[in-house]
Amino acid sequence: MLSRHLSPTGNSNRSYMLKPIISGHSFISSILVLILLAGINAAADQLTQPKLVTTSDADGSTLGIPRWKGYMSELDPNDFWLSYASAGTTDGSMNYTTDAGESWSSNAMQIDVNGWLDFHLSLFGRNGELYFTLPGCSFRKFNAPAQSNADRGPLVALAGTGTSHRSNIMVQNTGRIWIFTRASANAAENVKYQYSDNQGSSWTTGVAYATGAPDVRIGSMPYVGGNPALVVEHLNDNRGFEYYLWNGTSFEAKNDHSMYAANLQSTRVFTHNVINDTTMHLIFGNDNSLHHIWKNYNNAGGAWNHEIIDNSATTTDNDWYPISTVKGNDLYLFYCRKSTTDAASSMIYYKKWSQVSQSWTAPVLVSTLPENTGNRDPNNIPVFWWCAGTPKKIYFAKILTGSSSGDTIPPGKILDLGAATGRGQGEATLSWTSPGNDAYSGTADHYVIRYSLSPLTEGNWLAAAAVISPPLPQPAGRSEELVVDGLTPGATYYFGIKAYDEAGNASPISNLAIINIVLDVADEGPPLPGRSRLLGNHPNPFNSTTVIDFQISSRTHVLVSIYDLLGQRVSTLVDAVKAVGSYSAYWDGTNSRGESVASGVYFCRMDIDESSELRKMLLLK
Repeated sequence: MLSRHLSPTGNSNRSYMLKPIISGHSFISSILVLILLAGINAAADQLTQPKLVTTSDADGSTLGIPRWKGYMSELDPNDFWLSYASAGTTDGSMNYTTDAGESWSSNAMQIDVNGWLDFHLSLFGRNGELYFTLPGCSFRKFNAPAQSNADRGPLVALAGTGTSHRSNIMVQNTGRIWIFTRASANAAENVKYQYSDNQGSSWTTGVAYATGAPDVRIGSMPYVGGNPALVVEHLNDNRGFEYYLWNGTSFEAKNDHSMYAANLQSTRVFTHNVINDTTMHLIFGNDNSLHHIWKNYNNAGGAWNHEIIDNSATTTDNDWYPISTVKGNDLYLFYCRKSTTDAASSMIYYKKWSQVSQSWTAPVLVSTLPENTGNRDPNNIPVFWWCAGTPKKIYFAKILTGSSSGDTIPPGKILDLGAATGRGQGEATLSWTSPGNDAYSGTADHYVIRYSLSPLTEGNWLAAAAVISPPLPQPAGRSEELVVDGLTPGATYYFGIKAYDEAGNASPISNLAIINIVLDVADEGPPLPGRSRLLGNHPNPFNSTTVIDFQISSRTHVLVSIYDLLGQRVSTLVDAVKAVGSYSAYWDGTNSRGESVASGVYFCRMDIDESSELRKMLLLK
């Protein structure tokens, strides 16, 4: 079960930004992507012809290493933004499109009040807002719709930083803004954090990780429940790449925090991203090879996987310039490759990694126009990059995924959406069973969850308020839960969910969950008779899906998992705090990667506090 604690937004007229699933951003976001039509067949992907967006006199105008410069609207893939370096006081440094890149804004939007801006800016988008950190380090927010300088907030200087500091920004799913800073040749400043819970009005600062090193590079992304993960590369140091995960009070070195221990000397260009919130990918060039490191979180256990995904006798170290993004179960990688040692021969390619098949497609050339020479610094999807010349030309191209697949089957309608009073005042707990990508099979791409003070219909759906960053769908038949706060005590709310597939097909609105938000919430409801119990599954034996029932006698954290005969965990079905009540979880005979498991005996285990219960199940195919 995927459970997250999120806040709704009261302005339903705003567009919503995908996170760096970014986070390289969710989010997450990471770097975010325009994929207009979806599919799972790599052969069906189509690449558009490069299109000129704007020009810039700044060298390295779209440089990543690893800073993200573009975001796409979560609910409308026609709307996206790109930011870039500029080299004149009247020059713009951000453009946007509302028609999927066919036309671009021409007004000079300036992230820096003076117009001039170098490539060290970092961008994160969430809930229709754009958040920037600038060299220096300074912070600036653009309010939705972020279409002119009138939407630009004040420039905020971060205490304790100076001109030598560089930064990386991300926004947690709770709305907390994080900025990580480093300073070259100053070990005492590497690495610090600042966070704000009030949209940048005030900041809390601390040491994220005391590297003791004078030269590091940093990246950040939401990881494992949306928590900030700090990625640190130690230059000229045998520690190589490490990551540190926020545990609620500090950044912790997990058992698997050492990702790649090697001296990379001064190679400093890398990209990272997360698939399904738990599988981290790291890609970087070193010498004449492009390296790929990846691992499922697995409670920080196990070893990191490592492979070489491209070689080039004429491309080395930083010249690979990799950048990545995530869409569904796929990781898209863009990088440079030179056919000769001449910088003018550098071209942009992309490859796609499938989380399901654990393999890469062959590289595809992106910079296909005759004038595309000396191409460098790709950033984001829609991928954009600069091309040699004076001034530098910034191009973009997009991937139409599965456009020939003819996918017209929407996800199934959610039939069991429920709402219960949350633990805190103004809270509601939603629960439902995940549908599929095609009807009730597979995995949907994303949810849109809306609420209103009146019943939801197709006619008023878009006018209703939306919940920020709903959880990513799990495979069909899984139990999902979400706590929504910020609701008005005494009001009656109607909640509904639509599930979308990667082709943009939407399910009908779910059944409506109706809840009255009580004025006062007791600390705990009356306990159920007896004790918390794992009641078993039905049917048993089963050959496709089985229902696992359990009862909770008092509010507590519940973990329901599937194990094989060797005692290895196959899948986690529930990992959340549960209120008093009776519940059901669903298992479809797949492991945590969505792969079907073999017939045989399996065990369902429920862990509550310090006690466990076990039930035997028989899967027959």
